[in-house]
Amino acid sequence: MMKLKQTFLLLLTVLALSACSKPVPDKSQLPPPTIAPSGAEESYSLDSLATLIGKEDTQVVQSLGEGAPKRNEGTNSTLLSREYNEKIVNHEAALQVAYDDTGKVIGETIHFKEASKEKLMQEITQQLGEPTTNSEGSTADMEKEGEGTNFRRVWQTDNAKVSLIESNGRLSISIDTK
Repeated sequence: MMKLKQTFLLLLTVLALSACSKPVPDKSQLPPPTIAPSGAEESYSLDSLATLIGKEDTQVVQSLGEGAPKRNEGTNSTLLSREYNEKIVNHEAALQVAYDDTGKVIGETIHFKEASKEKLMQEITQQLGEPTTNSEGSTADMEKEGEGTNFRRVWQTDNAKVSLIESNGRLSISIDTK
């Protein structure tokens, strides 16, 4: 009986030690997450998002995280955009960062889930100052109507143009090169 106990304990010890020697999977080899939020509770400013124009993808990932990358369906190698769910100007929003064929940021589009035009105008003006003229007309012409666009305001930052647009009842912000 004693030999049976010793053999059983020896077998349990061998099994326990063999389980400890199994390799731990390398998390750096896992695919990127399909869920976009970075998990940060902060609200991104439009000025900081505007600084991403012209940057490489690695700099975007460093600033915003992996997000949900969208690639060319044919080759699956060309990065077209990254999508994020973030808090921007104190509102929940879907952010899409678009890339050119060289992998540099050419623009960003922010679609708000729930926000009022008046509140967004106030918050953007607090961040960027008064709206400037847009490339399509004078300051008196900042409210554009036509083809589904009911409202447009444009601000200039050091390296980008930020536009608040209401189109077909939806509010969005577009950040483009000047």
